[in-house]
Amino acid sequence: MKKILLTLAAVAMSASAFAQTVTANGLISFYNRVLQDASINSGASRNEPITLNAAVQAATGSSSAFAGPLFSIGLFVKQSNGSYTLASLPGDGTTPGTSPALGTFRTLAGTANDGTMAGPITAEIAGHAAGTAATFQLRAWLTSQGSYDNATMRGNSADLTIGSLGGNTANGAVATPNLSGLGFTAFQITPEPSTYALGIAGLGALAMMRRRK
Repeated sequence: MKKILLTLAAVAMSASAFAQTVTANGLISFYNRVLQDASINSGASRNEPITLNAAVQAATGSSSAFAGPLFSIGLFVKQSNGSYTLASLPGDGTTPGTSPALGTFRTLAGTANDGTMAGPITAEIAGHAAGTAATFQLRAWLTSQGSYDNATMRGNSADLTIGSLGGNTANGAVATPNLSGLGFTAFQITPEPSTYALGIAGLGALAMMRRRK
């Protein structure tokens, strides 16, 4: 009987230790469909489709003003120095993930779902444990241009802050949140000014300064 009690106690201690294991990095799911915010659209469910600037639409030959499969979307975490880092897909809870948390857009079909992601993506927020806060942006760009930083056709959301990331905390599991309640609104993909265009603008400003003198 004593042996059985000791075994049960060991199992209970093991279960308790497991429950209190804190997830190394917190989780959040991002998706620009079926969102709900009390202060937007009277709290009703809504989509927040990503659109294209007219110049981007013309340059990519798109028949629609909405982002389609030619574009990628990712979640970028704001660091303490103000920079942004692309989040990863989840690892095993203790070893961080390494694959980037990237989403794709639905095939354009002339419906209310145009400009929305093909499906939700769960991202792991490095350096932010489950139950803690994190600030991030959603960013989209022309996939063929390699990355957001390299792209000349891109766009981003305003900063969004989540108060409590999902995962295991010392006090129990926290459900993985999504973008609902964060005030996320759609943004537009626009062309970045080229070096040539900036150079011309600079020469124009210099000429105006000389005239004033």
